Amino acid sequence: MNFNNKTLLKNYYKDYHYWENKIISNDSVLSGYFENKTITTHSKIIYTGILNAEKNIIECGFVSYPSIYSALGFIQNIFLSTCFFTWFDSFSNEFSIPMATFDTVIEEVLKREKNIDINSANFMVNSYEYINSLWNSDEATLTKKLINFTDNFNNKWDNDPEKKLFIKIFDSPMEIYHFITATIGWDFDEFVEEEISMNLETLHNTCSSVLTEPLINKRFINLLNINTPILF
Repeated sequence: MNFNNKTLLKNYYKDYHYWENKIISNDSVLSGYFENKTITTHSKIIYTGILNAEKNIIECGFVSYPSIYSALGFIQNIFLSTCFFTWFDSFSNEFSIPMATFDTVIEEVLKREKNIDINSANFMVNSYEYINSLWNSDEATLTKKLINFTDNFNNKWDNDPEKKLFIKIFDSPMEIYHFITATIGWDFDEFVEEEISMNLETLHNTCSSVLTEPLINKRFINLLNINTPILF
């Protein structure tokens, strides 16, 4: 049986141990540039937000992944496990990415928690199973399915002002410009500019130049993470 590079990469991205090694090596999985790779037309930029006011946890940021399959692997092996642990585990008060598979995280949390919301837990389990079913999708189909998945995920988990989970996938840097301006949600340009510490023209030009200007490409994600407010 012959495997091409894309198939081999998909197998890596699907494997939990691949991601465990990334965590151990302190690779950028939640914010920054994954594997320090530049943004291309194949890249997917992801914004995630995790809030648990009772634990004093607020984690959010942009991260660039080199392909839709690497984004899928991140959601399956990092994001959902971290969400489940942060949301349902009441014994740990610090933010952390679990060093365990999703199934192991569920098993360990359920051992300790006696009053867990089973419906919500099952929703998260169903989310994981759905994500795991997408690996044979082609890139275009997978992109559409993941965007629909994130919309449904946010509808479920992004409602309580004290406890939230959020994820959004961007197909191009320009989509981020529209997301930021729409999320801040004010008609006054001055307010938006104050929130992002730059004028809208600069933000627009920056987003539109990511794929053509190497210096902007190299700094774009860090610029977003430094200058943008909480967007969920």
